[in-house]
Amino acid sequence: MITPAVTSRNTDRGVYSKRRHAVGWGGARWSLTLLGMAALLGGCESGEGKTAFIGATVFDGTGAPVLQNAVILVSDGRIEALGPADLVRVPRGAEEVQVDGRWVIPGLIDAHTHADRWMLDRFLAYGVTAIRDAGGDQDDILALRSSVRSGTVLGPRMYVSGAPIDASPGRARGATVVSNGNEARRAIDQLVLAEAAQAKVFAGIDARLLRPLMDEATTLNIPVAGHLGKVDAITAAEIGVRTLEHMTGVVEAAVASPRIFFDAHNDYYRGWNTVQRGWAALDSATLNRVAERLVGLGVAIVPTLVQHEVYSRLDDPALVQELDIAGVLDSVQARWAAVTLGARGLTTRDFPTFRRSRSVQDLFVRIYANAGGRIAAGTNTAGEWLPPGSSLHTELALLVKAGLDPARAIQAATREAAALVGVDSVGTLQAGAVADFLVLYANPLQDITNTRAIEMVVSAGTVFRPEELKGGW
Repeated sequence: MITPAVTSRNTDRGVYSKRRHAVGWGGARWSLTLLGMAALLGGCESGEGKTAFIGATVFDGTGAPVLQNAVILVSDGRIEALGPADLVRVPRGAEEVQVDGRWVIPGLIDAHTHADRWMLDRFLAYGVTAIRDAGGDQDDILALRSSVRSGTVLGPRMYVSGAPIDASPGRARGATVVSNGNEARRAIDQLVLAEAAQAKVFAGIDARLLRPLMDEATTLNIPVAGHLGKVDAITAAEIGVRTLEHMTGVVEAAVASPRIFFDAHNDYYRGWNTVQRGWAALDSATLNRVAERLVGLGVAIVPTLVQHEVYSRLDDPALVQELDIAGVLDSVQARWAAVTLGARGLTTRDFPTFRRSRSVQDLFVRIYANAGGRIAAGTNTAGEWLPPGSSLHTELALLVKAGLDPARAIQAATREAAALVGVDSVGTLQAGAVADFLVLYANPLQDITNTRAIEMVVSAGTVFRPEELKGGW
């Protein structure tokens, strides 16, 4: 085991330091913006190297009202000042970008990905300026993170889990397989040494292994996300898991005896399919009970509704035609198409049940939101038929369909996603934050599909045009 020499990790920089206070889950934080404006008004006169985006309506993600006719002053990749045009002075020599009639929102964060090198510029083209990677081959994902940080590869900033932690025989790609408490603790130690943003446990981990793992994670101050299979959501939350990926463990927590679900997870697809069928049998009273307990324990959910939606429609020939897969490599599309229903353990008789389950999953998301629960938007990209970047926009639309208003759906892909990895420098627009934002042609609060209407993607102050990024595919 590692003896902790620090109290916290700065996951934005990937180094150990005292963690800054995370932005609150609700309420405006105009004070930081006003401080930034005051510093600008009273100080620096030269605008050399600075860019001012002038005239847009800004949804900053903090919970503050939208700001009309705003100025966003960017310097050295960060927001130096943000406020009304009559209060923020643009210094002489600054580059001015007129964005009158446009909307600006924070750069989007996909809170559940499994990234590969080919995906990275695809994320940016769709306005995804950061990703929370939920596990894979550790050497590969650490190398990708290093390449993005150094600027040798163009892509979103990456907050990675490294190798997922699973029990024998190890179902997740690149998993660290553990069989006892000491091995579980060492797996956490290795993730801390790799400067992972969080640990991710997979479906084979039961309560016996989760307890020592969580004890080590708590000692070393690394959050644990759960793709659960052999422990229910409430038990996992009581042990200390703080994020439920794909809403796993909810069905098991809702039923009187979860043993059939636990046993099914001896095989990945059998476990997934059994849970998908299980959702269809849950009622609102049961969902309310589970939601209230999980919200009370401070658990966030990453529903990945787009994954559930695609899976429920694998029998539908129209599915592929509806997806935006223009950026997906032909070899990847061929690999997706080659996975048959039989290989997934499915028959056509399963899909009516899966589609009934979809309405119940939406109901749970709505109940969770109304109870004040934390919801972050993720996709499971690039799982089968989940293209990078575009899937997150589909997820936002599905969250709205489930009952979130557009503002809260956008926050699920910005502020809430950033909070999962303990970072307050992305996910909102305010003085001092990283200059990650989107310039949109249309109002996303009126129609959530307008998050796709991207004119510019600004990543750490650098402007990208989606059509230019897509032209390289």
